[in-house]
Amino acid sequence: MKSSSHGVKSAANGLMSAALSLAAGCALEVSFPPESMAQEAQSTSCNVDWTKLNLTPIQSSQIQNLEQQWYKDFNELSPQIRDEQSKLQKLLSDHNADPIQVMALQQSIARRREQLSNAAMQNYLNKRKVLDEKQQKQLEEMMRVLIISRKQQMNPGAQTEVMPDKIQNLMRRVRDIFPVDTK
Repeated sequence: MKSSSHGVKSAANGLMSAALSLAAGCALEVSFPPESMAQEAQSTSCNVDWTKLNLTPIQSSQIQNLEQQWYKDFNELSPQIRDEQSKLQKLLSDHNADPIQVMALQQSIARRREQLSNAAMQNYLNKRKVLDEKQQKQLEEMMRVLIISRKQQMNPGAQTEVMPDKIQNLMRRVRDIFPVDTK
């Protein structure tokens, strides 16, 4: 029973970790093609349909405020990242470019991306705090579906379905009986 609860906790932690990384990843796809800012910010929301969570008017207002904060953060940082990426591309195409300047610019871009990623994650966590327990579970399921969808888009044909616990336990027991030699 103890290993079963550990497995459930491990699976829950794995799902939460994947959901959080998806939230950050969805909120921060920073390749920044030259499209309108509104369209970029819209595409970063991961298409979480908050209305499916049966929000109260107060919750809905709080989510909207958090969305506005995200757009503000995104619209503040993304032009800076785009500008620095453009400068970096110009430097990389110049055979006389100073390597130290190239590295400094690349590190600056990485810092800004990290800053935007952190803002996205904090925004997601703040939205999740607005929800009650039932809504949080619904959101987790929505995120799980988004994760599977994203994996399928990124790796078409790859198996993304998790095996049922009984099959995993059986496979583990078989591995314990017939250990694999790594020599």
